Amino acid sequence: MRYVVKTPRFPLSSDRIALAKRLGISQDFLRLLLGRGMSEDSLYDYLHPSLDKLSSPYEIDGMKEAVERIKLAIKNKEKVLIYGDYDCDGICAISTLMLYLRDKLDVFYFIPDRNKDGYGISVEALDKILAYHSPKLVITVDTGITAIEEVEYLKSRGIETIVTDHHEPQERIPDCIVVDPKVARKGFYDLCGAGVALKLVEALGGREEAKKYLDIVAIATIADVVPLKQDNRIIAYYGLKQITTSPRKGVKMLLNQEKVSAQDVMFRLAPRMNAAGRLNSAMKVVGLFLENDYFLLRTLTDELARDNSARQELCEKAVERAKAQLAGTDFNDVGIIVLKNKDWEPGILGIACARLTEEFKRPTILFANTDEGELRGSARSIPQVNIFETLCALSEYFTGFGGHAQAAGISMKEDRFDDFVKAANELILKTHDKHDFTHEICCEMELPIDMDFLSFAKELELMEPTGYQNPRPTFLVKGQGMRFDRIGFSQHVKYVAPNIELMGFSKFAPCLSAKTGRVDFEISLGVNAFQNRESAQGIIQTLQFEDIDVSEDEAVCMNLHQLSCEGEAHIESTDFKQLNEWLKAPFGTAIVCFSKQEYENLLGSCDSVRKLPVLIATTRCLNPENCVVVCPAECFDFSFFNRVVVAGNPLCDGYLAKLQKESNAIYALGDCSAKKIAVSKDTLRKVYKEIVNVTRRTPKLASPHKTYIAVCSGYKVKESTFMLALRIFDEVGTVRINEKGFAQISAKSVNLEDSIVYRNTQHA
Repeated sequence: MRYVVKTPRFPLSSDRIALAKRLGISQDFLRLLLGRGMSEDSLYDYLHPSLDKLSSPYEIDGMKEAVERIKLAIKNKEKVLIYGDYDCDGICAISTLMLYLRDKLDVFYFIPDRNKDGYGISVEALDKILAYHSPKLVITVDTGITAIEEVEYLKSRGIETIVTDHHEPQERIPDCIVVDPKVARKGFYDLCGAGVALKLVEALGGREEAKKYLDIVAIATIADVVPLKQDNRIIAYYGLKQITTSPRKGVKMLLNQEKVSAQDVMFRLAPRMNAAGRLNSAMKVVGLFLENDYFLLRTLTDELARDNSARQELCEKAVERAKAQLAGTDFNDVGIIVLKNKDWEPGILGIACARLTEEFKRPTILFANTDEGELRGSARSIPQVNIFETLCALSEYFTGFGGHAQAAGISMKEDRFDDFVKAANELILKTHDKHDFTHEICCEMELPIDMDFLSFAKELELMEPTGYQNPRPTFLVKGQGMRFDRIGFSQHVKYVAPNIELMGFSKFAPCLSAKTGRVDFEISLGVNAFQNRESAQGIIQTLQFEDIDVSEDEAVCMNLHQLSCEGEAHIESTDFKQLNEWLKAPFGTAIVCFSKQEYENLLGSCDSVRKLPVLIATTRCLNPENCVVVCPAECFDFSFFNRVVVAGNPLCDGYLAKLQKESNAIYALGDCSAKKIAVSKDTLRKVYKEIVNVTRRTPKLASPHKTYIAVCSGYKVKESTFMLALRIFDEVGTVRINEKGFAQISAKSVNLEDSIVYRNTQHA
């Protein structure tokens, strides 16, 4: 993994120092904004969004003609169909126009079924609609810019069309009124589909009327990942304020919280709205904005929650199935991941693709079978690979595709799949270096560990709402000798300093359970308010160890999970000459040590190891870059490495058997026999008795480390021995501590030999 700092703390001229004072911001915050490429003249408008700065709707070609035609429809009370896309953007665009038009004329809406009708407008879907309705006018939202044949079909039926869209036009556009800012690209043209609908409402009813729908359009703007700048930033800024101060009933039920951020929309609200369209029909979701009846909305929000849970479950199954297919792969030969499965739901493939792309640092395409005998797929990519250009070069394999640099949709005949996989992989490997697929983290700035984080964190709130092209910044912070503590007995840890509290969730607990050496943290920075006290809080995103400072006893604590393993391993030996050969390829080799001393011995014997990243306990992602793993945690996944090389002594032979079962191949570099630890029954009795005494005085235990201090302060017992005792007690059922720190203690007699952990120790 490589950390790249985007903006150094460069010196500021006297004019820029004066500018920072005029804007009321710190010099570091000014550096951050300038480092993002903002001009000095634009900073005030960025920091203070204003509705007065919204661009005129008439900058979009076709707007005048669309307004005239809709006003004619209103005058004549015509029947109008609004035809929109099935994602969050299309739903919000439909809702905006429906709310504005429903008391002015006879209007209804239609959203295609992803699986039955496909994407966009289709003649088949129009036929179904026209069998029951006779609209005089069709208005498309968030779709239609490529619907040339469909518009001609409507024209043949005597129906006029207004296309409102925000997608890229092709060589021809439909022969009708077209309102798409990307056709002429005048002024600001990066609106989402709902943003274009909002501009149409503004042109029809004025800006005060359009303000009523800012909350709906803000949801679409954030969810559709359009650039959060200029008009989009203003819409999102005021729309989020509107959601917080006067939320619509449906949105309030769905989110159930007082203050709503862009992250809440992106990760909580939008997925629930999108889930229905991914699995069946999105028609019902429009009711979230159109309905006011409590019971109807409660039924709808409950359905959306269930749809989202089903979507999450299907996505998780797809990701796990994809991982199973990838196990045993030599990633030195993989430039792009392309998989298919007949059981995958097409609607969740984009999300699953994004997960795999993040884990394996490669562009990914997943395909599912359709009823028509075709494969329908979604693609996601990494910044180094333009997936749209790649697909253009391979267009002969597809029946259809479209997208942009980082995402695309594809359809293909199944018999072309194998040839496509081979051609795509050869093309990517030919045009990209393998190091493009290694882990690189871009941080905004490096911050000194002793700075005033709280003041800076408050300034960062001026950047909200954050999102695409205005991302929430992350920062590089270097530390040394830090001792993190568990938050209760949960899988979360924190480090508290006078100027900042660093939090690490779930995956960081194993690697931060010991005192750190030199370590680089990538953090996001915010303000935490508790009991009327504000403090700076850094949430750890990634970390990289520069050296190891794990004591022998800490290493034993980190390795105790090995004692739950049983079995025998038959491991082939290797040597440093062979190891150096393996390391010439960038992927596939994990070297395992179980202590600081074993790692230092390895460095002294093999110079090429010095260049490898050092992971303590846990992996950063599943991409199998060559690495050294010190004290691997129980959850460490070795299945994507070509080989595991053991360069140390585990606590029991059973752990080597576990590694042999889970990895593709395992080798011993020198002696890797078990180095058992000892525990006596007398020590276990003492620890048990003192735990009982402590829990009587303090029912809720603070954390494993603090419990060790409280229990063992009266006599000399190593922390590793105490943690070993807890594992044995938990296994036989005498002491069990939940994640909140409450202990359940049993006085029943037990046979210690029933414990696998106890059997794997030496009994002093």
